[in-house]
Amino acid sequence: MKKYKLFIAIALLALSLGVSAQEEPTESELLPVIDTLDRSALFPQPGDWGVFVNVNGLVGNITANPRPDLLGNSSLVLRYTHSPRVTFRLGLAPRLTRSRILSTDSVNTTLVEFDSTALRSQFSLRPGVEFHLKGSKRIDPYVAVDAELGLVGQLSIGSVTDVTDTTGTSRTIRTITEDGGYSLGARLSFGANYFITQNFFLGMEYGLGVNSLITGGDRQDVVQIEPVSGANTTIRELSSARSSNLNFAVDPTVQLTIGYFFGW
Repeated sequence: MKKYKLFIAIALLALSLGVSAQEEPTESELLPVIDTLDRSALFPQPGDWGVFVNVNGLVGNITANPRPDLLGNSSLVLRYTHSPRVTFRLGLAPRLTRSRILSTDSVNTTLVEFDSTALRSQFSLRPGVEFHLKGSKRIDPYVAVDAELGLVGQLSIGSVTDVTDTTGTSRTIRTITEDGGYSLGARLSFGANYFITQNFFLGMEYGLGVNSLITGGDRQDVVQIEPVSGANTTIRELSSARSSNLNFAVDPTVQLTIGYFFGW
């Protein structure tokens, strides 16, 4: 009788262990649940797009500014949430620089008028990726890696000088053109976003980067002289010069940001 009781007890124990083993979720089944619980409903969801800018100033004097690229040009930065842990971002920094100088001077009966214009364009593209770490319900820390590709347009300078006296007006036209160049760079950043409400956040980011800028090449300087009397004269000078600069820098202070994600 004791043997039957022992056999029944062992059978019941084995049955209970088998049932509990079937009902107990595996580690692979738990991971998605844990990961979902770690991601707050305030955070962007996969497929959401976002923008963010830099902010600075004290209370009552806060301003928002575009984020600079490695050359210091203002850029628009977009974010795309690929997954809870990976966010892609892209910086675009177009720049067109145009400067003009106008001056008028007179000496006795001679009037000198000078008009000069300089023009150059730049554009940079900065693709990057953010790897988000485990944070809290509102804080989202990350590590970001960015690459930067830039183009520097041709430099064009033109000037016109008119000299007027009692005999008439003479004119000198000067045109300078110089080849542009390109830039290559990379940046490593550490940051965190604090979500105030759904998809709206304040952030901070600190990083370091390296950038190589190569400009110059063929240069042409053409001077056209139109005297009061006599034949016109054209002087053309050709040369070549190229400069290369390598810069490594860290952010002087933590960059404060503000941004928003748009759900589609």
